[in-house]
Amino acid sequence: MAVAVAFAVATAVWQWLTSPPALRNTALAACLGTRMPMTVARQMPYVDVRVDGVPAHFVIDFGADVSAITPAGFGQSPPSPSAGSTDRYRRFEFFGLWQDVRLLPQPVAPVAGALRQGGVIGTDFLSHHVFALDYVGAQVYRAEAGGFCGDAALAEAGFVAIDSRGYYAADPRRLSCPAAARRGNCPNIPTLPVRIGTVDAVAQVDTGFDDSAVHHSVNINGALFDALSAAGIRLVPRPDIALRLSTCRAGVVERVEAWRLPEGVALELVAASGAVAQRVVDTTLFVKRPPPAARVCGGIGTWPEPAAQLGASFFARDALIVDPFSARVWIRPRARPASG
Repeated sequence: MAVAVAFAVATAVWQWLTSPPALRNTALAACLGTRMPMTVARQMPYVDVRVDGVPAHFVIDFGADVSAITPAGFGQSPPSPSAGSTDRYRRFEFFGLWQDVRLLPQPVAPVAGALRQGGVIGTDFLSHHVFALDYVGAQVYRAEAGGFCGDAALAEAGFVAIDSRGYYAADPRRLSCPAAARRGNCPNIPTLPVRIGTVDAVAQVDTGFDDSAVHHSVNINGALFDALSAAGIRLVPRPDIALRLSTCRAGVVERVEAWRLPEGVALELVAASGAVAQRVVDTTLFVKRPPPAARVCGGIGTWPEPAAQLGASFFARDALIVDPFSARVWIRPRARPASG
């Protein structure tokens, strides 16, 4: 007991001493671009926007390639679509004014919390600029192509680049989504190489995936689950947190199994250099195997190659930089104290 208490205290002290600085307090401050306040709720990044002049909180969601609106999140006077349309709005204010934008109707926000969600900002907006989400400093930064910090400055500040080529780009013609085994109609979502034990896969960055209830949640597809089993990785079942999810098909439910990684096995984010950018041991896997009637809904569950989605908690304690022009994601790895 005394050893456990001592380790808990040491961990708390270590976390306090090694808390990463806000980006505005680093040498990067002058090259990050313009900024606006960001609120973190349930580990997801929110910004205040206006739709046709009406304010609301929207999630910056790199896991969505189409932006959406939830009118109930606006309170008593939500904006209405343009005449003759169900998803077009005249004015959208996010880092300036966007006109005649498309926001898909989302009657119910996928998550509930103290902060009312008015919608999500997807990569149909985000892929036009470099974005830096500073969870520590509660700011989001935006920069034009060629106007962001250089590689040397980012490396000096402790950031490591992770390749996302083929999955995320300012020019959609560069998308090939190899793990989906198709060209054309690729989701424009930052997707990173990952490794679990000896098994390689890719994982989407999903800042709108609320995993506050189960920290470090990862959705995986059947191909990745089968690869882990074939590699002899003995996953630990978690039937207590298994899920039943609705799908895009009315009345069709998807059953999602939950598993924990065994002792000594970690999920690793693999840097562009081939080195391990980050190692996460407390990972819970949720296996997505959509029923045949729901495969038309798409998503990683339909991909033939091993694939995953990383929950918001993977990024919510530090900073995340997403660059569609170089097709790279930058993270700032953090060391962990020894356990014994």
